Amino acid sequence: MRVLQIISSLKMGGAQKLQETLAGAARGRPIELTVLSLQADTGSAILAALLAKGQRVQHLPGKRLLEVGRFQKLVRFLRQEKFDVIQSHLTYANILAAAAGRLSGIPVVGTLHNVKIEAKHYHPLREGLLETLALRFGARAVVAVGHQVADIYRPRLRGQKLVVIPNAVAPIPPLPAAERLALRRSLTGSTTRPLVLAVGRLSEQKGFADLLEAFAMLHTTQPEAYLAIAGAGELQGALTARLEQLGLTGHASLLGGRNDVPQLLRASDVFASASLWEGLPVAVLEAMAAGLPIVATQVGEVPLTVVEGTGLLTPPAQPGQLAAALQSVLSDSTKREAMGRAALAHVERHHSPATWLDQHLALYRDVTHRSGPVVSQPDIS
Repeated sequence: MRVLQIISSLKMGGAQKLQETLAGAARGRPIELTVLSLQADTGSAILAALLAKGQRVQHLPGKRLLEVGRFQKLVRFLRQEKFDVIQSHLTYANILAAAAGRLSGIPVVGTLHNVKIEAKHYHPLREGLLETLALRFGARAVVAVGHQVADIYRPRLRGQKLVVIPNAVAPIPPLPAAERLALRRSLTGSTTRPLVLAVGRLSEQKGFADLLEAFAMLHTTQPEAYLAIAGAGELQGALTARLEQLGLTGHASLLGGRNDVPQLLRASDVFASASLWEGLPVAVLEAMAAGLPIVATQVGEVPLTVVEGTGLLTPPAQPGQLAAALQSVLSDSTKREAMGRAALAHVERHHSPATWLDQHLALYRDVTHRSGPVVSQPDIS
């Protein structure tokens, strides 16, 4: 089966990380993958990882969503390649893939990764197109990455086929002891300081300002603890200033974008997520796959993922409760290690890439065999 994955960009993020997981899971399976990004993706770590796996990647950048020239190129590409099915990810890709797939006669599966869009990125016309064109009229089916995502969108889909396929996570390789100690020393200046790691875009959604507030509270009772935040984004300057204002210089750091997140996870003691909203965060799944206990906010699919015994959950936007949860986990090494083992066992049982791929393949077979609307293929050149 020839499958095209269309994604808005390959810049670091959960939807993008899943492309790497898919490339690994598809090896030796009856699927020929192509990834098409709607951006140039210069310097993307995800792009580099995909190419290292031998994944075929194409780029079709444009200056705006509704760009006629790019759309024409996309339709020509689809007709030439004759893919069996297209799966799209993120808003721009969902919209363009739905329209281009209809014109090309190729069934499209849209994908919903989140429950909310940040206010500064929200555009009523674009979101209207996403709901009516991509989800209701252009796609044969829609994948929601979690039950909370599905519940948010189901009323808007009005009978569209909606399938919940929870995100998967690839195993996180072990880190040799010497490398682990060296990485901890490079981050904290010591091999023994308790290390809390957070990973994600530096954006409003991820709640890093709340995490810094919580860590400042924690610092009064756990002065040796160290917080490392891996990720890049528009809030870099504001978060750096806040870190300094809170007196956390030397106790917390913003690492910027990193290509060694698996190693960072293996070198850490606790993973923290302070998100204000989520779908099913891949960063949390990766932390669990690295055997880390989780301290996270009760948003999106997180309460169904960080189940009892794998970590502690707190309400969003409550730094005091987040600090108390971090204190509880850091102060009890026996509980911390038990939580880490339980987290690893949970993702191995419920978020296997092989099972995840099987679910997608079943859906692809369904939409390719299910009759859809007859669409003419006009000349768009």
